[in-house]
Amino acid sequence: MKKRSPLSRKSAIGGVIEVRGILGAAVENLGVRIVGGEWAEGDAISKEADLVEELGVSRSVVREAFRILGAKGLIRSKTSDGTRVMLRSEWRLLDPDVMDWRIQAGDTISLLDDLQKVRLVMEPGIAFTATQMATEEQRARVKAAWERKVAVAEEPEVDSAERRQNFIDADLDFHRSLIECVGSELLEQLYAVIEASMSISIDLQMAAVGYISEMVGMDESQQLHEAVYNAFMDGDAERACTAMREVIASAIRDMQDGLAQTTE
Repeated sequence: MKKRSPLSRKSAIGGVIEVRGILGAAVENLGVRIVGGEWAEGDAISKEADLVEELGVSRSVVREAFRILGAKGLIRSKTSDGTRVMLRSEWRLLDPDVMDWRIQAGDTISLLDDLQKVRLVMEPGIAFTATQMATEEQRARVKAAWERKVAVAEEPEVDSAERRQNFIDADLDFHRSLIECVGSELLEQLYAVIEASMSISIDLQMAAVGYISEMVGMDESQQLHEAVYNAFMDGDAERACTAMREVIASAIRDMQDGLAQTTE
């Protein structure tokens, strides 16, 4: 199994396994071990009887855990061939549980790198389309989200930990408000899936630029976002697209610096 990254954390994303308790624990245990590489792609995982003894659960729990993991594309069970790990290309990588397990297994760096590539491709286009398509009501929603982001950056009376989390929440909400302008349920659901991982990325960005107890180093990020907001309010889609591309490019640079600091 891969060595855990210093960034690994329990329930960093907060997966969506509906069944908790014994079954949820069994699914999580096996899920983390599979995505962590304890069993390679194509390998047969431990036999049902062995897992019953190892996990201290019943056969029905193991079988149901297999069913859930199979639905997430991680394994496939055949009577003649046992239960084997599927090719990574078959995994439901956007499944919140799978993302959470990757973090627990120490795969945070590659997950965040992949996430930022998705953002770099997706969000400039969203800013462009949002600027063109936003209704007056949606423009008011973006304006409110931006004003909240400004207020959070300037609020002096909140303790540093709360202020840091408020800044992350406000940042995510600003991006969400632009996506809502596009009017695509698919985009909104995709953003909801990756949003929790983005909070980890933003946290790394903040650490990289020196924000520990004060809003040190966050001025540049705020200015880059302001350029997106101003272009949006001016109705300049090309400018909004370019400004958002710079926001994400800066985020990638800061995230890489933050990862370098945590792994030194």
